[in-house]
Amino acid sequence: MSVLFCRDCGVDISGEPLFRRISFALENGEKAALVGPNGAGKTTLIRACLGDVRLESGEVQILGSYGYLPQTPIVEDEGNVFECVIQERGDLLQIQEQLRELEDKMASTPSEKVMEQYAALTESFERQGGYALEALVRRILAGLGLEAEINSQVASLSGGQKTRLALCKLLLRAPEILILDEPTNHLDIAALEWLEGYLRDYPGALLIVSHDRYFLDRIVSRVFCLENGELKGYTGNYSEYELLKILEAKTLGREAERLANKIAKLEDYVRRNKAGVNSKQARGRESQLQKLKPIQVTKVDHGLSISLGSGGRSGNRVLSIEDLSISFAARTLFSNVQLDLRRGDKVALLGKNGIGKTTLLKAILQKAPFKGTIRLGANVKIAYYSQEHENLGTSGTVMDEIRNVTKLKDPEIRNLLARYGFRKDDVFKLISVLSGGEKSRLALCKLFLEQGNLLLLDEPTNHLDVETRGVLEEALQEYEGTVLVVSHDRYFLDKVVNKIAELTSQGLLLFEGDYTGFKEYKQQEEMSAAPIERASKPSNQDKQESRNLAREKKRMKQLELEIEELEETLQALEEELAMADTNYELAMKLHEECEKVKSRRDSALEEWIAGND
Repeated sequence: MSVLFCRDCGVDISGEPLFRRISFALENGEKAALVGPNGAGKTTLIRACLGDVRLESGEVQILGSYGYLPQTPIVEDEGNVFECVIQERGDLLQIQEQLRELEDKMASTPSEKVMEQYAALTESFERQGGYALEALVRRILAGLGLEAEINSQVASLSGGQKTRLALCKLLLRAPEILILDEPTNHLDIAALEWLEGYLRDYPGALLIVSHDRYFLDRIVSRVFCLENGELKGYTGNYSEYELLKILEAKTLGREAERLANKIAKLEDYVRRNKAGVNSKQARGRESQLQKLKPIQVTKVDHGLSISLGSGGRSGNRVLSIEDLSISFAARTLFSNVQLDLRRGDKVALLGKNGIGKTTLLKAILQKAPFKGTIRLGANVKIAYYSQEHENLGTSGTVMDEIRNVTKLKDPEIRNLLARYGFRKDDVFKLISVLSGGEKSRLALCKLFLEQGNLLLLDEPTNHLDVETRGVLEEALQEYEGTVLVVSHDRYFLDKVVNKIAELTSQGLLLFEGDYTGFKEYKQQEEMSAAPIERASKPSNQDKQESRNLAREKKRMKQLELEIEELEETLQALEEELAMADTNYELAMKLHEECEKVKSRRDSALEEWIAGND
């Protein structure tokens, strides 16, 4: 059954058609991706489906509740983070309040009608997960990296934290259709992988706009591609979609070539025989020719040719960091950081959100206070890419932005900008109206002009479409300098880096290899950290950890049995309560006992959820 149906939809932008006759359907429980290059109209199509953008043609039907996460959600709630999220289930909070009111009535003026209402409401509250609501809120906040901010005021959160908060609220509401526009932009890898697992198990339908190829591979089973004003659906995850696109292009190319050869032969025959003895046959061939239409093979040309020139060659030792620590007020972000970068190293800097990855890059730039030693090698020139695009101006045009940092003449600037996707009148666009992807490409163009041999890159793939990411990956693979990059794009990391540096509050762990190798290493490390039987005598710490783990497992088993027994007891008490009829004294006694059992069960359930999180 289709829960979202779009038929023959068309949208105009500034009087010009962005797309026409777009049709697709999202089935109940289906997990689908909407992909395509920057500017194809993915976000516009979603907003048109939700009624936020006017349709020039067609119709949209949505059957069921839906929730939408835009790229830059607006969160204006007051109070702290926990209160902001739990208010999303106002229906359950209202039932909870009604239960309290009925409890007060039963305590003062008990009646059979009130008890029946209370029993019905209690069943509804439990069936909808009311007793586990607070535990679920804490689980989602922790999964998306907001556990430390649970009591913080919403107004004090950063833009990225507010985006994650909006996602938390949406997941808690659990609508039948979940529509997410670039949900991974402000997530670290741990939160990203948690979200993958959560969405894989999500019972409703999903429509996700994302350029994160790993993320889509692990979640979706269908891909809709919007390109050149047309939309086409493919079965499978993102990797399978890419393969199908390649095969489709090859098949279409061969068919177009075959048809073009046939048309050329017919045209040649008609031209040679139109006035000769075979003129009758030529007229027949001409009639056939009029029925044939060449197949148009669209060659996608984004006009991108990104280059990251390394300028002069640096010394072999590029960057040396010793005993680095950074603190703000009374809080220490990290300490004891050691790092030695050699020429040609391409290192990914990973770590949880808030650990200080961007701050570390700024410390290398001498733009953040630190303790310890940071030394650059001989002939090292740093070029920095900021995820906030703070190196871009806020006024003027694209041309003006480049004019301010180079001595190139205007024709040379236009040629350079064309390589980064700015063609024709695009170069006269105001900086203030550029999209996130356009700002990223302009920032990369300025990075090229800096000609640095040590690149510090902070989330360089954010806002870039898949094609542009691919071009950037190739540019970095060919780059002859040294790279230190902060990124959560795991596909990008596998393509580009040869070392992983994991930043923690205690220091830096350096791993030789790509992200996939690093993840396997971490998984093996976690497995080996579990207590196992060793030939050598275990240390006191190992013994203590083993005892703690055994106690924890035993406690979880006890809790499972306790919850089961309490559920059985509660069921028996509720059956007795239903049979109490007008015996109010017995009913009140049974009601009080029910509440005590519920309280014990809820405490045990919350402890069990926390222990298995």
